[in-house]
Amino acid sequence: MGGIQITVKTIRSLTRGLEILEAIAARQPIGLTALCTATGEDKSALQRTLATLHEAGWIQPAPGSSPQWELGAKPIVVSGRARQSSSLQGRARQLLGPLRDATRETVHLALLTSTNLVVADVAEGMQVLRTALPVGQLHPFETSSAGRAILAHLNPAQRMARAQVPEKLMTEAEYDEIRQRGWASSAGEVLEGSNSIGAAILDAAGTPMGAIVISGPASRLTPARCEELGVPLTDTIRALYHHH
Repeated sequence: MGGIQITVKTIRSLTRGLEILEAIAARQPIGLTALCTATGEDKSALQRTLATLHEAGWIQPAPGSSPQWELGAKPIVVSGRARQSSSLQGRARQLLGPLRDATRETVHLALLTSTNLVVADVAEGMQVLRTALPVGQLHPFETSSAGRAILAHLNPAQRMARAQVPEKLMTEAEYDEIRQRGWASSAGEVLEGSNSIGAAILDAAGTPMGAIVISGPASRLTPARCEELGVPLTDTIRALYHHH
């Protein structure tokens, strides 16, 4: 929480509800049984949570014969307001298109939540063969270029807290190199045949908020091409901070 200690007792049922909402967002449309498996929740408790989320407009039944759930209108309304209120996020979204136009590759914005790194906005590449990413997809911290760029700005304890597979974390020297260079790369480690480079977005205190990522087929995004693309990517990140 950026150094602020919160000592108030939290509401466990609300936390669970939010976790279930995130699970639906990542896997929608999803049925009750699959959601039980994904969240480890008890079926009857999960049914009550789903009914509550539905009543409040956060989720809705997906079209089709089998009962499945997808996000409702409420998250879209709330995220729309969040976009308007966060100048850095809003500015990052505006820069995706120009970066895509300059590189011709798919560019996306990944945002950091308390637990995950989520694809929030995508500008699709102009090539016939290109990376397609759904909004809401989760990135692994240890192996994605966005995750690596973010971890480079955290201390070892914070990295360990974020990691799902700690043995896949890089060395301190590698994170230092990413921080100095301004971007991280990932070669086929998240999706076979797809490479990417990502640069972290930091708030005024230097805390990572998310990342901007360029991705494409490995045949095009060779190590040499990644070096070239690192220039417009880091220029875009700089433009974020120097906009008034």
